Amino acid sequence: MSYALYRRGGAGLRLVTIVGLVLFVVWSAAPVVWLILSSLLQQKALIARPPDLSPANLTLDNFVTVVASAAALGRGILNSLIVALFSTAVALALGAPAAYALARLSVQRANAIAFLVLATQMLPSIAIAIPLFLVISRIGLIDNVFSLGVVYLSFNLPIVIWILRGFFLGIPAGLEKAAAIDGAGVLRTFWHIVLPISIPPLGAAAVFAFVEAWNEFFFALILTRQSAQTVPLVIAAFAGQYQTVFGQMMAAALISVVPVIVLAVVFRDWIVRGFADGMMKG
Repeated sequence: MSYALYRRGGAGLRLVTIVGLVLFVVWSAAPVVWLILSSLLQQKALIARPPDLSPANLTLDNFVTVVASAAALGRGILNSLIVALFSTAVALALGAPAAYALARLSVQRANAIAFLVLATQMLPSIAIAIPLFLVISRIGLIDNVFSLGVVYLSFNLPIVIWILRGFFLGIPAGLEKAAAIDGAGVLRTFWHIVLPISIPPLGAAAVFAFVEAWNEFFFALILTRQSAQTVPLVIAAFAGQYQTVFGQMMAAALISVVPVIVLAVVFRDWIVRGFADGMMKG
């Protein structure tokens, strides 16, 4: 909807737009609000039907208990950091040159290759879980953070390639021609000219890959035991056989999302610019 059409629509259209935006914000913020609220409620208030949200039931005991027994949560956060950073770094190191080659170089059937890269994401995780488990167990890398990081490349690398390829397709050809005239080869052009102007999409791809690896649960459940458990598995452990400690689970979840929130706030400009550039130029 253009701005001129919005202005001509009058008060009725503006009201509908405002109401729609408010509903969208409420719908998006409701899970976060409930996460914060439930982490501050006592167990008896959470299991009541309906939940008792009176101020008398608010407490910090859930956070105190989680922090007091922080060994498992701290290990899970450390493992998630190692896995996410490793997977993100390798995905960028491999994905950026691959995306540039598919976008700017004379690669035969580049579009078909790009489609095949994206098609790998259409395969359900359960279809490769058992073969992957057998292979990793045969080489003795079950419950290893780096093997888990390599597995996470299976979904991080294709996404990074697609995000960056959309940006590289929109780079003016004059930049590369000018570099060629000055005697720069493909690698020098990519390193000294293309990468410096690609910081926003690189940042957006890095944040996206980091969050995907940080939140992944299925492969971590299959490929880890104790020492390499990530944050999602540690949080899931609060669901016992006879009782689920909802308040402590929510408190641990709230603590675990802090790094992601900080990452999104610090790099918000890069994220917006990176995805916007990729969509407009792709």
